[in-house]
Amino acid sequence: MDAKNGQRLRRDRARLTSICWLPLLLLLGPAQSILAQTTGDPAKQLTDEEIGKRIAAGDRYTVDAVNRHDAYAVAAVFWDDGIEITPLGVFSGRPAIEQYLAEQYKSTDVRDFVETWDEVHISGDHGWYVAHWSATNVTQPGGERRPSKGFITGVLERRNGEWKARMHTTFPSIAR
Repeated sequence: MDAKNGQRLRRDRARLTSICWLPLLLLLGPAQSILAQTTGDPAKQLTDEEIGKRIAAGDRYTVDAVNRHDAYAVAAVFWDDGIEITPLGVFSGRPAIEQYLAEQYKSTDVRDFVETWDEVHISGDHGWYVAHWSATNVTQPGGERRPSKGFITGVLERRNGEWKARMHTTFPSIAR
């Protein structure tokens, strides 16, 4: 392989790598500092609290995906063996989670979804959070608009420096 082809190959690999990391970067926000957590350089390591705050701030990627009804993008924040628990059942594995979300988006048009993380705790490679949400649901086929709100809990896990959801629960609030 000549030098020109070698440079092109390295450039193409770099582009592919940056494309593959794009969803994670959107999820975690500015990731350079988070990656410093795994470098072993004590001066650059973030505290667990700082990592939790950055993960919570990066959640806008998931909120945007819900508002777009993008089941694939929402499911992408789960590990392959992730679990989603809802009042409608337990969905194990990213494909099952994506299918559940796609079916929900067809039957209920979720609009104006907002999620606020109330607490986030990180300890090493694991963490958890508690959040509350609100949205307007347009039920099908009648088209009736109903405000809804509820709570979310999640368990996060870092594998090979990457944070994703290991378990996520969503449930509506009974109080209106």
